[in-house]
Amino acid sequence: MNTAVFGIYGKSDSGKTSLIVEIIKRLSKEEINVASIKITDKKIEIDTKGKDTWKHGKAGAKLVVLSSTLETDFLIKQQNDISEIINKINLIGKYDLIIIEGAKDKFIPKIRIGNIEKRENTILTYSGNFEKIIEFLKKEIIRRKNMEKMIIKVNGKQIPLTEFPIDMIKNTICGMLKSLKGVDEINDVEIIFTK
Repeated sequence: MNTAVFGIYGKSDSGKTSLIVEIIKRLSKEEINVASIKITDKKIEIDTKGKDTWKHGKAGAKLVVLSSTLETDFLIKQQNDISEIINKINLIGKYDLIIIEGAKDKFIPKIRIGNIEKRENTILTYSGNFEKIIEFLKKEIIRRKNMEKMIIKVNGKQIPLTEFPIDMIKNTICGMLKSLKGVDEINDVEIIFTK
């Protein structure tokens, strides 16, 4: 899946959470599926000491799942880097956008709030221009959906592709396949191999 991923960062109390909440509300009303990640440097856990799930984790379970009539919570009892988290989110469901509050990873495109020092791959600075942010995110979601026509995974990790390599790979493979006996029309192609 070619999910759009964007980080939002700023100083404490700069309005990161408020902006993310408004983005999620707005895009959800337009039936855009959004997942969110909150990154913190604080040593906190959402699991409550003494509860059954906490006991399962303390006993050595690497994954603890709480299923109730209201929600299902997956507690992975280890720290994951952002790419591992995004891969796991994409395994759980189909999301159009993943928003990361507090993003630092240099490969994640970011929106800055306020005059905090720019992080690598900052593409926009938010200064009250909410509609501009929404339009930018929607255009990126549409662009990514168009790119879903080709997904390449190497060793289980999806490789991000832009339109040029998609066209180049598609045209090369289709050209080779058309020369094979029994291939008259090509609607979709699935190639799986191990080295």
